[in-house]
This record gives sequence, C-alpha cells and structure tokens, in this order.
Amino acid sequence: MPRQARRESNSGIYHVTARGAGRRRLFEDDKDRLRFVERLRALPEKDDVRLLAWCLMDNHAHLLAQASVASLSNGLHRLATSYAHYFNGRHGHVGPVFQGRFDSAPVETEAHLLAAIRYIHLNPLDTGASHPRDCPWSSYGEYVGKPRICDTSLVLELVGGAESFEGYCDPSQGHDYLVSLKERGPYLSEAEAERVAASHLGADFADRLALLDKSERDRALRKLRALGLSVRQIERLTGVGRNIVARA
Repeated sequence: MPRQARRESNSGIYHVTARGAGRRRLFEDDKDRLRFVERLRALPEKDDVRLLAWCLMDNHAHLLAQASVASLSNGLHRLATSYAHYFNGRHGHVGPVFQGRFDSAPVETEAHLLAAIRYIHLNPLDTGASHPRDCPWSSYGEYVGKPRICDTSLVLELVGGAESFEGYCDPSQGHDYLVSLKERGPYLSEAEAERVAASHLGADFADRLALLDKSERDRALRKLRALGLSVRQIERLTGVGRNIVARA
C-alpha cells in the first residue's frame, strides 16, 4: 500500500510527533538527547525548516515547525535516518528506532498554534515535573531566556512577550486554560469578523469596549477570540493594542 501523502498546511506550520518503535525509549540518557538536539539544530540551515518549539520525552518527541511539505519531509527523513544510525550504533540495537515516519498535523490558526505551544511545553508534567522550566529538554528556556535552536519571534509577538509567555504556560492555570488542540477552521474574513463581533457585543462594541474596566474588557476580548477572530482582527476592530489582546 502506498504511503499516504502528508496533509499540507495553509500556514506552513505543523505539529510533528516522533515515537519510539513499539513504544520503546527514544532516549536512554542525556547523551542521546543531546545528539537529537544537535540534529534539530541543523534543520533550519540544511532543510529550510523553521523550528518554533520542541520537547523531548523518554519515548517520543514533539516539534512545532514551519516549512513547505517537501522541506519538512526531507528534513524529518534526514533527522530520523541520522539519529537511528547513531542510536543503533551506540546501543547495539537492531531494527527500527522510530514507529514509522514522523506524524505531522497542520496548524492553521493562531488559536491552534498557541494551544500547540502550550501543550508541547506542558508535556513534561506527565512525567512528574511541577513546571515546564524544570525540564531542560524543551524550548521553554528559549522562550523565557535566549533562543538557541528556535525562532521564538512569532509566538512571543502573539502572546505579548516572554513574561506573558510564562503566564500562558503556567501549569497552575489548569487544563481548562488550554485551548482545544482540535484543528480549527479557516480564519474569518474581515467582514465576517466584524459581523460576528457586532452580533455578540453590539454594533457599538468598539466604543463601549474603551469604557469598560480592565476585567470586563479582557472578558470581552477573550469572547472575541473564542468566536474565531484573530488577534490582528480584534486589534483592528476595537483599537486595543495587539499585546493587550494577546495577554487577555
């Protein structure tokens, strides 16, 4: 049976998952993790893959990447082949290291992008970590410190900076704070966005929003996001700054 083609993302962004064959460990120790990270570091230059986030668990890894389908496929193939050759040679393992090829789910909206970012960085909590900063094998430190592998600019612009990113990924917010990872529909058009905002908040929503106190304003902004408006659309329609919208 021919291999199914990867679904193409209109945004060019993909949530990539790599799993160990038979649910076996992908990383025996930190030396293995370091080698995998070294391979990740080569993706932007060698394969034109922009890495937005990553997290290494014992038997799987998460990546958030932006690239064409061809570049992503080539880059992931190179990564898998190189790491499997290293892993088998070092550990005397025979057979496949990965469970098939890497999965890649298209990420089409800002809401889905931010949900994926939070999901990836909260993954270590499943293994007993109390906070994403406790895991050295993820890009969390790059977002709150100095980027090493990732391009953090897109996400930090959406959330309003490193401090807002820390708040967004704060595990004390609980699972209800996590936007659903289910794929979202396409962006609303500008006309649809204005119609949706007016129908739920009133035709004079922009003028009234400016008169609300901060907590009420932020609730209204969150409602617009939940209705499918992008941060940029809310900024244009309400006159509220993009960083304020993202923080809300």
